[in-house]
Amino acid sequence: MKRNKILFLCLMAVLLPFTSMASIEVVGSLRQVHKASSGDIYKGEIKIQNTGNTDQEIKVYQTDLQYDYKDFTYYNAPGSQKRSNAKWIEFGPKTAVVRANSSIYIQYTVTVPHNDSLKGTYWSVLMVEGVAPIKPSQAGQVTINTVIRYAIQIVTDIKDKGVGKLTFMKPTLVREGDQLYLAIDLENTGDHFIAPDLSMKLFNQSGSLVKELEAPRRGIFPGCSTRFRINLDGVPSGKTYQSVIVAQGSGQDVFGLNYTLYF
Repeated sequence: MKRNKILFLCLMAVLLPFTSMASIEVVGSLRQVHKASSGDIYKGEIKIQNTGNTDQEIKVYQTDLQYDYKDFTYYNAPGSQKRSNAKWIEFGPKTAVVRANSSIYIQYTVTVPHNDSLKGTYWSVLMVEGVAPIKPSQAGQVTINTVIRYAIQIVTDIKDKGVGKLTFMKPTLVREGDQLYLAIDLENTGDHFIAPDLSMKLFNQSGSLVKELEAPRRGIFPGCSTRFRINLDGVPSGKTYQSVIVAQGSGQDVFGLNYTLYF
């Protein structure tokens, strides 16, 4: 899955030295997954820690989350995508001050609708963001404040319903610096989250196995796509290979592609 800690710069109307607000941290996983059935109600919490020596105000709000193999991530309005669970979630507090060297908890409750047609994975994001202080004495000056946001995925998996289904796009050769990769783009066209193990076997023209390679594991939500990179370092170039690419999900979820590769 993609990193959900987002760093961005806020330009304020003050001319002061660079100010860091990096003392706020989310303790634990940035992806909280719960299995539930239609009509279930469950609770969770997010621990926010201030490791700095000054108090820090935070705000908490919802967004949806989508991403694609081009490395674009979209944080859209909550409830805007069809598999969003944002409207099922109540949370609080929405604003708080985290005292220096202390922590607080954001509590949330998820109420799954009574709907037998629900299946697969539903998700949205709770954003936790530091609030930049604005002092009246800074008027007429300019500074750059670094604000840290954490995107915590709140995921509801409907028990025993839904499957992940992977569709292969055409593989492409990608060079990054001195490294050559085979980029394999996969789209989840099913209705359940899937995190496949992706491997490739390369065979020469006589059918002998030349090398077996793997890509780092990545998760894919339904309707999203992601790019797996297989490092071709050590594979002799200037040759034609027959490749067998396999994406192994959980259980019997196995997806494959045969591809002729020349580089």
